[in-house]
Amino acid sequence: MGEDGLRTTPEDCYSNCSVKTHCLRQAMKGPQGIPVQEELITRQEQTGLAGFFQRWSRKKQIHRQQYSRKG
Repeated sequence: MGEDGLRTTPEDCYSNCSVKTHCLRQAMKGPQGIPVQEELITRQEQTGLAGFFQRWSRKKQIHRQQYSRKG
């Protein structure tokens, strides 16, 4: 998170990296991506973009992924 409260990506990822998309996708699939995914769901909830069952289903899926990696 940056000082302005927004997520930031290092400048090198945008200007010099040829695998930035793959790298960012892999990061989102890892344990550090779980809070980001949950945050996105919460934002959708606040703006009314996703229905209750969609949010519930996505959160459940994220938590399953989190616990399957720990166990």
